[in-house]
Amino acid sequence: MATLTIRPIADADVAAADAIAGLAFGVVESRADDLRRYLDLEPEGWWLALDGDVPVGLVGALDYGPFAYVGNMAVHPSAQGRGIGRALMTALLEWLDRRGTPAVLLDATPAGAPLYLTLGFTDVDRACWYVRGAGAPPTARPAGVVALTAADAPALARLDAPIFGADRGALLRRWLEDYPGRAFGVVDRRGDLAGFAIAQRRRIGPWVARDPEAAERLLRAALSLAFTGPPIVVGPGANADAARALVAHGFAEVSQTRHMRRGPLPARDRARIWGQTSYAVG
Repeated sequence: MATLTIRPIADADVAAADAIAGLAFGVVESRADDLRRYLDLEPEGWWLALDGDVPVGLVGALDYGPFAYVGNMAVHPSAQGRGIGRALMTALLEWLDRRGTPAVLLDATPAGAPLYLTLGFTDVDRACWYVRGAGAPPTARPAGVVALTAADAPALARLDAPIFGADRGALLRRWLEDYPGRAFGVVDRRGDLAGFAIAQRRRIGPWVARDPEAAERLLRAALSLAFTGPPIVVGPGANADAARALVAHGFAEVSQTRHMRRGPLPARDRARIWGQTSYAVG
């Protein structure tokens, strides 16, 4: 192996990083748009490994303050088993330590978990990947569900922060801007937001609700839309109600990851998180 270099990802690196992630994860769908969003939100938090001048791996994190969320750990198949993943994670964790970030969270595949254990991570929960059956029909949008826009971002952040465990208002605003007409809310009798869901092109999330009734209405609203493929939800294992609701609407669990932490356990309420934004940013 030529000299290994770890440096921040630049805009010009997105195509190469996307190709590496696709090969490492065995997917054909591009993640380039997501990578650009993550770079916009945390320009210094995404790292590229180069073997000489050849990109061979990437990883990144969004730092929410009380904790950072790590994702997109990927090493090109031809370069795996040579310590590149450890080098990437070490660089990222050192960067977070310099920032004083007290805790780090991630969702680990079976292949990645052994590395994270050696770096001080421990298990907290599971994250479950659900896919809706291709023949499942669209649902009717239920009454009482309101459309949300970027102007609603502060209200989403107020509901979301004690559940997610941190203020991710910048992320929520970005997703509301990027998915117009695909964000829904439910309000309670006092007129306060009781839940919200954003339907991405293929994934439903972030999806947060105080109770199963609000979550169910939001799911039906999201499923009234068209998707580019069978809809996907990444649901916390701690939310058993989410599993039941998803199965009732034609979803099946196809895989699990290990939700892990390094550092003190943040105050969060994963039982009210129904769908993550992604594995990369929680």
